[in-house]
Amino acid sequence: MTQRASVVAAVQSPTLLNILAKADGWSLRVCELGDHSGLAESQLLDVPMWQFQVDRDPEIVLVCTPQQLATARTRWPKSRVLWLVHNGRERGLLPADCEDGVAGAVVFSERLRWLCQAGRRPRFHFVSPAYEAVPEWSWKSNELWTLRNRPGTRSDDRDNVIAAITDGYNHTLYGQGQRVPFADDSTKKRLRSSCSAYVSALDRAAGFALAEHEAFAAGVPVIGGWWGDTADELSPLYWALQYDLGAMRRAVERVVADPGAAGELSELGCAYIATYRTQARMNQTVADLISRVL
Repeated sequence: MTQRASVVAAVQSPTLLNILAKADGWSLRVCELGDHSGLAESQLLDVPMWQFQVDRDPEIVLVCTPQQLATARTRWPKSRVLWLVHNGRERGLLPADCEDGVAGAVVFSERLRWLCQAGRRPRFHFVSPAYEAVPEWSWKSNELWTLRNRPGTRSDDRDNVIAAITDGYNHTLYGQGQRVPFADDSTKKRLRSSCSAYVSALDRAAGFALAEHEAFAAGVPVIGGWWGDTADELSPLYWALQYDLGAMRRAVERVVADPGAAGELSELGCAYIATYRTQARMNQTVADLISRVL
């Protein structure tokens, strides 16, 4: 059996790291490399910690901030460092003084890879996170929700979009720094099991959309704008992702009142997960990444 690549990831986006750790091609551990304090979502992290003097030095280190990069280069000077790009809004994507310190970058949609790669170095690699379609949703009238942690670190334009399309309806924003606190696993499970829809806070420059994919996989209708590869992969019959506020608002009006219409979205979302977010696809994209980097 081929030995799996040894990989260490800086503490970041715990939900994503939990998914990536399930890929066959690497043995993933996490390590505190900086810029992680105060992250409420860290309580969801299931990936084992890298243990000094026990685990072999990693062949690959995953970072997403200059501090994490500096720590990784000091601690493991012989390891290949990859920068995880979480969205297309990051200024410069990779700081200019860091480009020589990384062996590549990782994105989680083909569209974002195409946008990022043009005229830039190093190479951008696509990895497809995996989900399993396990419907648990049931329709509930006029019950909308959104996950949006640390709003102070994000652009407020999407907050304005959400407010505009949900005005007059029962909608709750959950998250660290929001009026309603961070949603743990039990809270998310309750929300996914009984609601009208999940309202997305993402724009077209978003990376992967973890909460949205969790909703799709559970059969929850998702309303908002197109992002990432959904415009190419999600069925054109999926009428709840739109480009303008008026169309989004009409989708909200429809889904809160019509369980049949909401059910159509539920089935299409699950079909999308079953087709495009498989374990086999994640395994292949991770294997491709490892072969190119190592």
